[in-house]
Amino acid sequence: MKKIIVLLFFLSPVMLKSQNLQLHYDFGENRKFFTATLEMFRPDTLGSTFWFADFDFDYPGNPRSMSAAYWEIARDFYIPGLRKMNAFDELTFHIEYNDGFGAYPIDSSIFTGSFTYNSIFLAGFSQPVKIGQVVLTTQWLCRMPRGMDTPDFQFTLVWFQPLLNGRVLFTGFADIWSQDKIADPDSKEIVFQTEPQIWYLVTPKIALGGELEISKNFPVGPNEWELMPTLGARWEF
Repeated sequence: MKKIIVLLFFLSPVMLKSQNLQLHYDFGENRKFFTATLEMFRPDTLGSTFWFADFDFDYPGNPRSMSAAYWEIARDFYIPGLRKMNAFDELTFHIEYNDGFGAYPIDSSIFTGSFTYNSIFLAGFSQPVKIGQVVLTTQWLCRMPRGMDTPDFQFTLVWFQPLLNGRVLFTGFADIWSQDKIADPDSKEIVFQTEPQIWYLVTPKIALGGELEISKNFPVGPNEWELMPTLGARWEF
């Protein structure tokens, strides 16, 4: 539930700013809980800033309480000497930080403590690519988890395609990266994650739809392919 709004910057010749709130119900195996997502995108004369935050609500015995939070913040900078009038060809320098925390249960009703997602720093380049009427944003990044001695790679692809005269939006992202194996830190594994979304605009600001989360070795391997569908609502404000 992330990254999609950043593509709006490349879809218009004017400087856009936007934010939205999403509420998803997750039907994945052993999940069955709500996740709220807040996203914000804001361009300026130097580039653009994007961030999102996910909040899971599955606290045992009180599913209305939050059990985990995760956020990412990213900044794109125009590269001096490479500024172009056509945003579809805009190459930018990209930096990013990811982090989060949550609580883990000792049984089905109580938590013993908390855990943190390993914070990740990323840096690289972002390049939009236009294929027909579809604009894809590609990101080529160096990935440095906190506490790791050697960096990894990450490739990200983001898409945003209006359909049926703009009443339906097909959006999504795909990530692929390398990381150290838990059992053997000297070896690497490949992680894949994608979240295609489909939205029907009930009004220009309110949409109904959902997403399909597909992943392999996420968050750590060995982990088989997982498919986790959601139903959701989205409010643009």
